[in-house]
Amino acid sequence: LFLPRGVLPKAWALLCFVPILIGVKPTATVLNILDVGQGQAVVLQYPQHTWMIDTGGSYDETKFSLGERVVIPFLRQQGIRKLDRVILTHLDQDHSGAFPSIEKAFEIEHVQSNERGDKLKFQDNFSLCQQGQSWSYPNLKIEILSPQAAELGAVKDQKNEYSCVLYVQFLHAQPYQNFLIMGDAGWQTEFKLLQQYPNLKVDVLVLGHHGSKHSSAYDFLTQLKPKLAIASSGFNNRYGHPSREVQQRLKALNIPLLNTAQTGTIRFIFEHGTVQLIQQRQQRK
Repeated sequence: LFLPRGVLPKAWALLCFVPILIGVKPTATVLNILDVGQGQAVVLQYPQHTWMIDTGGSYDETKFSLGERVVIPFLRQQGIRKLDRVILTHLDQDHSGAFPSIEKAFEIEHVQSNERGDKLKFQDNFSLCQQGQSWSYPNLKIEILSPQAAELGAVKDQKNEYSCVLYVQFLHAQPYQNFLIMGDAGWQTEFKLLQQYPNLKVDVLVLGHHGSKHSSAYDFLTQLKPKLAIASSGFNNRYGHPSREVQQRLKALNIPLLNTAQTGTIRFIFEHGTVQLIQQRQQRK
């Protein structure tokens, strides 16, 4: 551009700037339900913020580290350099086991769970999750629906039932706008949610306890009537998740079911008011 003479070099230089001017797209909002075997890990990519809801598990780190071999490579592939918030729905190893390796690899601004626990050594950036906490961004709202503050004292004896239940709303999105992530909560919590939030709208339900028969009660599914149910479970897992009973309930209510063991990572991409659903194993290489 600054050559003293010669039109041709200047024209080529201007041509090189075209991709910069027209090729840059705004970052989409993406909700990823990762394939982490028998466990759960959800990554929410918002243009200015990155959240994790659970991290996947830890089994035998000497043989295979789920955090180092699956979750961290995924985050780096997405260009994520820090996590603004990590919410561990509860501290069972299949939901929180990969947290130590992720914490070493990334700066984490804030961590929440339903208890502090003994095994994980949280820093000063830790706080308890409880009903009523919410975060609002343009076209996005995240809210904790359970447990109540008065129930936190009972978490030690009922870790699953008092899981942090998250309600994520992508405003003005179609056809999937409202997501409910149940952790390992079961019938007792489901009944309370129906009482406390009678008008709760759910388009996508991430099944409680990976689709255990003790969660996703028929009445709960009937009232919510989600457009899609997702089970985050491991291939051929010894628990039989998602259970035959839950699959029968969903089938009776005509609610489609996706299972990460069969689909791989499931991605919801939000752009211009529409939602694109991508299953990892349906993509061509």
